[in-house]
Amino acid sequence: MKILHYIPTYAPAWRWGGPVVSTTSLCEELARAGHRVRVLTTDAGLGDEFPSGEVNRNGVSVRYCRRAPGAGIHSPELEQQVAAEIASFDLMHVTGVWQRTSPAACRAATKAGVPYVISPRGALGPYSWTRSTVKKMVYYAFRERWNLRGAAGFHYTTLMEADECRRFTTGRNYCILPNAVVTTHSHGDNLAGFDWVRQNNLRQHCPILLSVGRIHHKKGLDLLPSALAAIKDLNWQMVFVGDDDDGSLIGLRRAFSRVGLADRIRYLSATPKENLPAIYSMASFFLLPSRHENFGNVVVEAIACGCPCILSDKVGLAVDAMESGGVLIRPRVAHLWAVALRTALMGCWQPASRPQLAAWAENKFCANDLAHKMADFYSLVVTQSLNADRQKNI
Repeated sequence: MKILHYIPTYAPAWRWGGPVVSTTSLCEELARAGHRVRVLTTDAGLGDEFPSGEVNRNGVSVRYCRRAPGAGIHSPELEQQVAAEIASFDLMHVTGVWQRTSPAACRAATKAGVPYVISPRGALGPYSWTRSTVKKMVYYAFRERWNLRGAAGFHYTTLMEADECRRFTTGRNYCILPNAVVTTHSHGDNLAGFDWVRQNNLRQHCPILLSVGRIHHKKGLDLLPSALAAIKDLNWQMVFVGDDDDGSLIGLRRAFSRVGLADRIRYLSATPKENLPAIYSMASFFLLPSRHENFGNVVVEAIACGCPCILSDKVGLAVDAMESGGVLIRPRVAHLWAVALRTALMGCWQPASRPQLAAWAENKFCANDLAHKMADFYSLVVTQSLNADRQKNI
């Protein structure tokens, strides 16, 4: 099958988060399975040292187009490229909504009679609509609604995301397939983990509570100062690994200072993904009190390295991850999180062993299996689109 993936950011622009990681993994596995995979993207997040143009990345043909100045990610070169190439593909997969780059791709596919699939990546969920609400309502009325109506299918990562999007996508084909992220984050690395603890002057033999990812309002980290203040009497240290994305770091620092915990908190910059297994290996518990996650790649990463997790009930993957034996789910209420943390730190909760957690993640999120399932969904969409075209011509 000839598959075109259209995404505003792509590997190695890892700082743009989960969609880049999971889309890259999917594309590479599809290529390994024998499909012709082409990615059209921009050079956003890659730096001046990364050349634009054609690159073969692990069997995937990638075209990095120049990002134009201005708000959001915009690239006239990308729009021209998709219009020139779309007719030579069986299907296009568009990742993300609310993107300035998407309408041109959807128009080009419709004009060429090529079906396209959209992965909303949580951007149609309730949290997203609370951010820039008026702007999104206007944009939806004039652009995004047309893009969604023209789609031949939708890819959701969890049942929660499918339920959230139902009112926008009723009547269309859809699949629910999780992200494949284990291939980019192998099992834990204790030896490198001990080095990481020493290099960052963390206390040895003291439980580490860990947060990995961008510091942003959406991640709900502002719940933690109150929750952790309630367990001051216990032995623990909190480590944040990630960069400030929207100015939330200042408020977080102030909140921890107000409750007298500043000396027990460490803030470390984002690190290359190959360093993360060592960090997850040293963590006692991974914390994600997010206001909304359509999936939660970091949860899989943590579990794959044997690290148990405490998650909010707004994390799309949370319910499925319960079967790993290494997850507690709590509403976003500080005192409930305090109780959960006390239970975990005092050993009253016995999660599955680290090897058991890693094995669950490996089996559940095998990139090869998920790529084959996605290819099956693509085939269904293409077949039904061809049948619909034949019916029109009868």
